[in-house]
Amino acid sequence: MIGCGGGPSIPTPPTPIPALGLSCGTERWFVKTLADDQASQVDVNRSTPISIRDLNGFAGHCADLPERRAFPEEFTVYEVVGRITFVAHEEDRDYHIALEDPAAPGFTVVTELADTLCAGAIVSPHYSALSTADAMWKLLFNSGTPSSLVGTTVRVQGVGFYDFAHGQQGRSRNCIELHPIVSISRLQ
Repeated sequence: MIGCGGGPSIPTPPTPIPALGLSCGTERWFVKTLADDQASQVDVNRSTPISIRDLNGFAGHCADLPERRAFPEEFTVYEVVGRITFVAHEEDRDYHIALEDPAAPGFTVVTELADTLCAGAIVSPHYSALSTADAMWKLLFNSGTPSSLVGTTVRVQGVGFYDFAHGQQGRSRNCIELHPIVSISRLQ
């Protein structure tokens, strides 16, 4: 895991990669990786622009979450502009990227980039969008480290996703995240 000042900790995939992907995460995993049986209902080519502050205004869902998509927000791709405040490469191989609303400091959201080698992502009907987002992410930090992006303003498109409140850095007030990211680009 990396934070604001640490170096990258990028897991090395085994060779060969299992046909159905690496075992990476658990809770709501197939929803997080756009591989659940409702993933094809998400149009990754159409996004809804929204501020991070307004995203925080949705009804909260922080506990007792089902394994399936359960809320209208989880079928929508949102587009936000935010300043990166924290980056971590998590044990489940996702990049956790916390964003703060540049126009409304104090309003934050977690965005997560799914590892395309993991079970779920590797069989997602949206695999190409996930792979494109991964390539965009790597271009952002180029020869630097992901944590060097802290302070950078980015435009992110990601699928609405409610996660359990578990002390995550940059968590929104209502536990909504953008997970997985389908597009990320630098604004400054």
